[in-house]
Amino acid sequence: FSSQTNLHFSDEQKNVTIKITDLSGKIIKTINFSGSLFSIDRADLKAGIYFVQITDEKMNFTNRKIVVQ
Repeated sequence: FSSQTNLHFSDEQKNVTIKITDLSGKIIKTINFSGSLFSIDRADLKAGIYFVQITDEKMNFTNRKIVVQ
């Protein structure tokens, strides 16, 4: 993405932790989130590849890769 991207959840999320890391594993940002739509703004990220880890209250987690242009 070049300006903003959205993460859509099929169900309403409560107390989810969203962690964005770079390729070296350095944590760029950690956000606590509740809702069904989360937006990531490019303003905080340099061009590159990042990983988004989403962890819920039950410690289930999902990983996604995002590319910032």
